[in-house]
Amino acid sequence: MHYTALQQARFFVRKGSADDWMVYDRELKGPAQLKKNGPFAEKLTKERAEQLKQMLTDDLLGAMKVV
Repeated sequence: MHYTALQQARFFVRKGSADDWMVYDRELKGPAQLKKNGPFAEKLTKERAEQLKQMLTDDLLGAMKVV
């Protein structure tokens, strides 16, 4: 049998505080940053957090294809 390690996604949506959501970045170990020196993806609605997570994931995958 051949086993491979599961790769965890870099970005995921999680609860921020009692009533908001954030996009967490496993590499930065905190809220995702939308662009360098830009705003953090926190204090969002769940829907907006999901949209930003998808955008960040797509951008990351696009950058990997260029290399």
